[in-house]
Amino acid sequence: MNIRSKLALKFLAIVATILSVFSVGVYSLSENYRQEEFFSRLESRAITTARLFVSVEEVNKDLLRIIDKNSIHSLFQERVLVFDNTDSLVYSSAEDMPVSISGELLKNIRHKGKIAYAENTIEYVGLKYTGAQGDFVVISSAYDRYGMSKLKNLRDVLVAGFLASILLIVALGYVFAGQALQPLARINDEISDIGEGNLNRRVSEGNGKDEIARLGMNFNHMLHRLETAFTTQQQFVSSASHELRNPLAAITSQLQMMLEKRRTQEEYEQSLRSLLEDTQTLVSLTNGLLLLAQSDVDKQRLLFTKVRIDELLFAAQNELRKAQPKYHFMFEYGTLPDDDALLSINGNEHLLKTAFINLMDNACKFSSNHTVNIRIGVDKRTIEVAFTDVGEGIPLEDQPLIFTPFYRGKHATSHVPGYGIGLALSQRIVTFHRGTIHLQSIPGRGSCFVIKLPIK
Repeated sequence: MNIRSKLALKFLAIVATILSVFSVGVYSLSENYRQEEFFSRLESRAITTARLFVSVEEVNKDLLRIIDKNSIHSLFQERVLVFDNTDSLVYSSAEDMPVSISGELLKNIRHKGKIAYAENTIEYVGLKYTGAQGDFVVISSAYDRYGMSKLKNLRDVLVAGFLASILLIVALGYVFAGQALQPLARINDEISDIGEGNLNRRVSEGNGKDEIARLGMNFNHMLHRLETAFTTQQQFVSSASHELRNPLAAITSQLQMMLEKRRTQEEYEQSLRSLLEDTQTLVSLTNGLLLLAQSDVDKQRLLFTKVRIDELLFAAQNELRKAQPKYHFMFEYGTLPDDDALLSINGNEHLLKTAFINLMDNACKFSSNHTVNIRIGVDKRTIEVAFTDVGEGIPLEDQPLIFTPFYRGKHATSHVPGYGIGLALSQRIVTFHRGTIHLQSIPGRGSCFVIKLPIK
């Protein structure tokens, strides 16, 4: 069953329940009102008969029967009984009808003063009447033909109205459900037209206020993330294949040249050294690609521990100094906390060290004196680390793309070795730790990369 049918049935069930409760309520109230009104009429007839029988001497039983039968207020199947204080029947408006009134009932009427009840279709009112000749019990009974007829008509109208309303609700509910689901159907049609070739398309966001609009906006946000991820993946595959092709081609060509003819031992050694350099380049590039691909894997969150940032910076410096003895590192402290615990964050030590090494290496490569200035500052919420070089700076047109994988600006491609992986990898690692990294660079005055990491 589709959602439209389910909504129509639920709408039908809700409205049918409301109509049922309303109809039953109206019928019950009408029945109560009819009964109370009829009991009031029976009571009035009983009092009138008792007064005429007890208080008016000129009226005898026969005359009273004539009056009761010919009164304009007489009721259908009306019968009035009068009992004296010995529970003897002293008057009956219908002598031909048997009397079946128990002494217990008469006693109860004398005790309570008035009792109203119904047996089958006949309704009774019994009351105690005190006259000059003593206490009497008067019981008036009749069948409310007019009231029952009105009640039957009301019941027929309510049932017919209920059935007609159900049929109308089924039709209107189905139309209403279709209109309510129309925005979803439109979004569904728009989604079905979106594929890997047109991830730049977006679904309609309606009025931008209701739940359907929020669904459209959330789906568009998801499409944006998918488009970004898909574009990044395409760029990664394209750039990786391009970067890997060069060292592989160099290795292949050198091996072909070595196999073309016999060479001297010195020539073989020279070729092998060249092959080793190309192989090391390929290994370095491959390791960078693997780190870039795995830097945001969620399982790394399981490796989070308390990491002290200043100690990790010194460890990164020592590791980089071993690989590049010509590099120089200048540390500077800004505002430091009294509590050393504020220098620690929850993080992955290996990934953070990789990011720091990349930024230090990047700064030293572009500095004319191969020196990086590292400044550490702490406030109540974040740890800030700035890596500053004294190089040529980054041109303004290159700055928006500096964190793009494999992107290298014009100032870097000519005289500085690299693959354009380090900054992209560092940004992913910092983002993974809920931090931020941004560039401050003025062409001709060097560059500064500032990392901010949350303490908690």
